Amino acid sequence: MITGKGHLNLRDGRRIDVLYQFASEYDDRRVGYLLFDTKKFDDWLFCHRLVVDCDDDTEVVVVIASRSDKHLAVHGRVLVPVNEYGSAAE
Repeated sequence: MITGKGHLNLRDGRRIDVLYQFASEYDDRRVGYLLFDTKKFDDWLFCHRLVVDCDDDTEVVVVIASRSDKHLAVHGRVLVPVNEYGSAAE
């Protein structure tokens, strides 16, 4: 299990502090939970794909599978850094 602190970047420009728990790590895919008080936010903010900035400097693009008052269940993929020439950085 991968756990840590990060930020969920919303489409309106806000960043939410979250705790993340990814239960699976298959290649570049992640499945797990973002833990925070979701009651403070409108549902429409979670209807698009979002980016989570993790504390290990990875970025994960996620979609929301389900929502409760205290967490979001997510599925996503790790973003691969791209160099100035448009190919994957090594």
